[in-house]
Amino acid sequence: MSEQLDSAAYYHIAYRPHSIMNPLDERRLLMMAAQCELREDSRILDVGSGNGWSVLQITREWNCYSTQVDVSEQWTQQARELFDEYGLSDRTEIHCMDVRQFHIEDDSFDLVLCLGTAPLYGGFEGALRTLAGCVKPDGYVIIGEPSMRHPLPKRYAQYLAMLRWDVLGERELMHIIDRSGFELLWNLRSTRDEWDIYMSKQWKAVSDHARLYPEDEEAHEFLDWVRDEQEVYLRYQRHWVDWNVMLLRAI
Repeated sequence: MSEQLDSAAYYHIAYRPHSIMNPLDERRLLMMAAQCELREDSRILDVGSGNGWSVLQITREWNCYSTQVDVSEQWTQQARELFDEYGLSDRTEIHCMDVRQFHIEDDSFDLVLCLGTAPLYGGFEGALRTLAGCVKPDGYVIIGEPSMRHPLPKRYAQYLAMLRWDVLGERELMHIIDRSGFELLWNLRSTRDEWDIYMSKQWKAVSDHARLYPEDEEAHEFLDWVRDEQEVYLRYQRHWVDWNVMLLRAI
């Protein structure tokens, strides 16, 4: 996103229609969580938890206990309301703060969710290095991370360089997992439909917001940016970028 645009304001608009705030169907998330041997006394940490929907699904299924951390007041308030609605507010604690400032006790969680929030720790390797210390022995991490198919078209490579978006290939992701003290157990790659739905919900949300607030200059700046991004997505990202959700176990 352009440095001139307020990224937090954009995401609060664009992600409003999402349940899971990633290109992943909740059925497939639960299928992966089912591999983690969760029980009622299991503890889950969701870093960058957003609106709380992902961890809510797991909490409902196994009646386990969750801790959510997200810097957004909008999303953490929505998560509180969501857990209240499902009668599970006593099964979670929600912290509105930067995850990098959140103190994580060593060996304290059975499962950590890090769905698209590795950049908060400086990237994929930084996230795994941090999370390795907080999962219990033989504990699990479910982490979402993009990967790039090479070689890239020259114009797309230049565009990514301009955005400073460094997307790794699958081989490098595997090397990082190995040296971070984890083993890869499962990998789910988002389908084309999941990607398209994920992006399209954002486009429509931004368009609807601009229509609702025709005098809001920032709303129309967001809409102009989305129109540019639509071309990038349809011409390049849809074909060269994959979204992977990986189940890792601490060795």
